Amino acid sequence: MTDYPITSPMTHLNKQSGYSLVEWMIAIMLSLFLTAIIFSVFISSQRATNEILISGERQENGKIALQLIAKDLKQAYFFAQATGENKSLWNLNGADIMASNDCLDDISSGSFPSSNKFRPLWASSIPSILSSLKMDCIDDNDNDTSLIINSDYISIKRVRGFQQENNYYSDRFYLNINTTSLTIYQGDASALTSSAVKPVWEYIHHVYYLDSFEGVNRLRRLTLKTNKMVLEDVLVEGIESMQFMFALDAMIASDRNGSVQSFVGADQITSNDWDTGRVIGVKVFLLVKSSIQTLGYINSNTYQLGDHLVPAANDNYKRELVSTVISFQNSGVLENE
Repeated sequence: MTDYPITSPMTHLNKQSGYSLVEWMIAIMLSLFLTAIIFSVFISSQRATNEILISGERQENGKIALQLIAKDLKQAYFFAQATGENKSLWNLNGADIMASNDCLDDISSGSFPSSNKFRPLWASSIPSILSSLKMDCIDDNDNDTSLIINSDYISIKRVRGFQQENNYYSDRFYLNINTTSLTIYQGDASALTSSAVKPVWEYIHHVYYLDSFEGVNRLRRLTLKTNKMVLEDVLVEGIESMQFMFALDAMIASDRNGSVQSFVGADQITSNDWDTGRVIGVKVFLLVKSSIQTLGYINSNTYQLGDHLVPAANDNYKRELVSTVISFQNSGVLENE
């Protein structure tokens, strides 16, 4: 009689069983660990990408704002063959703007010479008490917007840097300029194309300043049109502060040789400095704020804009300081003014 080994049913069962509970738990833990690593890498990559985009936006906004302002300032005091500051050369030819529609500075100098007052360039800063504001036109009386306290603003009057041959606009002003006169014409193509008034140049008056809407700071510009200064659309968002430092030549006119003697803030320049050609250049400073917060970042920096310190608000927004230096090649005042 042959004895056969007795095989227990449990033996087959053990051979066919899967992973144990401990093995499953280890596998799950490893999977979660790997998933966490992959997710962490993804989040880090996404944050880095967002930071690059946000930084690029700040740089682009700063670049555009600087270009707009610098383009005007590079042609400051430019009046073709004449010296625009010489008020005796101007022939208004009927051009007139009501004071309430114009942008007047601290001596009531507006878009055109009036009562022997005219300044091609002038700047000041926005006071903490708006009733002390020297240029009323930048206060739009809109409850939804507010001016940026302690930020500078600037008024620039000049002609465009090339002669106008065609494409005249009826809502703009043009100057017939020679060495003895500057005659103003409003955009009447039939008159401007006649030989009697050539060459002509488009006349420009811009005022740059900063305001805020729903917590977003913006670069704004007023520009001369027909019979008033018109507020244009927002130029650039994210410009938190704007400051100017002006280069001054020697105080005594006979000692001036175009060399920079000092740099001072807008409110340190006297009326005589503005009116006698002592201002020969400018440094422009812009503080640009990101539009999106950076998680885990606290900005407690203080930024130096010329002679002005701008502390950050201990918030989560990154900022960038941009600047440029411009010399005025056309500044000068005729002695027979």
